[in-house]
Amino acid sequence: MINFNYEKTNVDFVQGYINKGRNYRESLIRYLSLYKQAKKGTELNEVYLFEPKKKAVGLVIILHGLGTKNISYIFKMGRYFSNFGVRAVIPILPENYTRTSNGSMSGKKYFSDSIDSILNTWEHAVVDILSLIDLLKINNLWHENNCMIGYCLGGMVSVLVNSLDSSIKHNFIVASGGNIADLIWNSPILEFARRDFLNQKDNKYYLNDKESLIQIFQQSLKNLNDFKSVGDVLTSEIHPLLKVDPAVYAKFIPKGKVTFLEAAFDLALPKSSKKILWENLGKPKRIVLPIDHITWLAFHRLISNIILNEMKFEGVGYQFLNLRYIARFQK
Repeated sequence: MINFNYEKTNVDFVQGYINKGRNYRESLIRYLSLYKQAKKGTELNEVYLFEPKKKAVGLVIILHGLGTKNISYIFKMGRYFSNFGVRAVIPILPENYTRTSNGSMSGKKYFSDSIDSILNTWEHAVVDILSLIDLLKINNLWHENNCMIGYCLGGMVSVLVNSLDSSIKHNFIVASGGNIADLIWNSPILEFARRDFLNQKDNKYYLNDKESLIQIFQQSLKNLNDFKSVGDVLTSEIHPLLKVDPAVYAKFIPKGKVTFLEAAFDLALPKSSKKILWENLGKPKRIVLPIDHITWLAFHRLISNIILNEMKFEGVGYQFLNLRYIARFQK
């Protein structure tokens, strides 16, 4: 049912410059998605490129969160990185912002609607990011000193992408979690999904049955040792939503390639959701900050400075961190 394959090709894109700063130029790149089952309104990829005016010393690919409100802050992160000579690439994920399907709401399709629609959305997002990596490599926009930064939904997608493609040097996961059943039924920001599912009758995938769905996920997540590869997951008989769950794919990413940035006062995600993703990633380095799921956006420079210091981009010195804002470093 789930298939992340696509036909690799040198895509024909258009690029227009839309803004510039003292040390960078900002452009919008658009091209047709290589995902064959794209819903109407999601067919066109939109990628924001923040290109340093001097030779780039590194590359960051930033995946935004669910919906629209966070994206303006993600753009600010892109501009901040490019001022240090680091090329920043921000793709708009399908079913978000300007890529929302006809008649839908930004972000909704990842956790609501029919099972086929949900799987289609996740599948589409993964294919778009994998093909974006190809595009960057083909068009001399790739840099070996690179990282991917994923916030919330973007963090979940980044885990799937990195389990399928080893090109990314390091993955920074910000305020994100796993176990989609736990998120659907216990996250306050997904109340819209619960309303939709409770209106469904006789759902064969138990989307309208909280206890059964959570129990199925808990049992399956205890038996991940049965899967030796991503292919084993995709061809298995587990619940379809588990096939797009980052908690399942986390084990396929080397622990040393991940830094987990956690918001200590994040009430949008259940603690159990954050915990299982971190544990399944092999308990990588974790930095816990005294902020919540939304307010970290106002501190985007703090997060960016942590990443700059971790990546050690050539010519970029240590960035001051106000330690009053850092609750704990845990390896």
